[in-house]
Amino acid sequence: MISALWILTANSFMQEPVGYALRNGRAEMVDFFALLGNPQLWYEFPHVLFGALLTGSFFVAGISAFKLLRKQQVHLFKSSFQIAIVVGLVSSILVALAGHSQAQHLMETQPMKMAASEAQWETSGESAPWTLFAVIDTDEHKNSGALEIPHLFSILAYNKINGVVPGIHQLQAEYEAKYGPGNYIPPVKTTFWSFRIMVFAGGIMILMALYGTIMTMRNKLEGRRIFLKMMPWAIALPYIANTTGWIMTEVGRQPWIVFGLQKTPDGVSPTVSTGMVWSSFLGFTLVYGILAIVLVYLFIISIRKGPDMGGHGDSSAREPMLYDNQDGKGAEVHA
Repeated sequence: MISALWILTANSFMQEPVGYALRNGRAEMVDFFALLGNPQLWYEFPHVLFGALLTGSFFVAGISAFKLLRKQQVHLFKSSFQIAIVVGLVSSILVALAGHSQAQHLMETQPMKMAASEAQWETSGESAPWTLFAVIDTDEHKNSGALEIPHLFSILAYNKINGVVPGIHQLQAEYEAKYGPGNYIPPVKTTFWSFRIMVFAGGIMILMALYGTIMTMRNKLEGRRIFLKMMPWAIALPYIANTTGWIMTEVGRQPWIVFGLQKTPDGVSPTVSTGMVWSSFLGFTLVYGILAIVLVYLFIISIRKGPDMGGHGDSSAREPMLYDNQDGKGAEVHA
């Protein structure tokens, strides 16, 4: 958690620079506590923290469901599923609320990112809809085949039905007047779709966690085999949401490395060659790829083996279960 705080402190400076002074063309830190008090940090940090809890809870719930389907150590994995799915429900809702607050802050600090996330080329009317789907033409700066939910973008931006949301063209003109000539429009398609994948994945997790919690409270979990079969696959959902969320955050900030201070082309080092960049990229990819393979292999071995019960029986032993055909309630039968 402390590591995440420092990482996000640096990232928040890139999104909303504070605590610095420009000296001889360099941005130098003059107030460390201003960095720690950066408003962007305290919108990002809870969002990331709750996302970590959500990732862990869905991992535990998915593995527990896998074991319950095979009737292995039912009492243990039923308990672990119950804890994980409740944590998953609470953290998924908190992630959504923290993300909503962060989006409203972005309307003040990076409105171009929010406009790109909606592919909103022109300033909205009195109320702005939120687009579920659209075919985006970045050459002609227009959308077609849009499926929209009325008022939702205004609610996302301002917590009210009516609220004008500035469009990309208006913001481009404002940025040119403030920062000078240039293209200040980020990759719209990437920002738009990464945002929606994150939202859809988050919505699915909320619904799955809610359903799992209800089934657990009603003691009907063991009879919901289709749901239990879905849960191991749902382990991927937090990773998808986390990844696409960061893609939206970083791609949507372009063309800036540090918003309002340094553009991406200006951050290219004249002493680093193309070959050096490729060798570093391929080297890190290879090392982390190998580590990922080893990690997944060890996970699979540990999951199949199950927990060490400390001499209280074979950890892979099955615990048969009888089911009531009418209501799906199960009665555990121990040998």
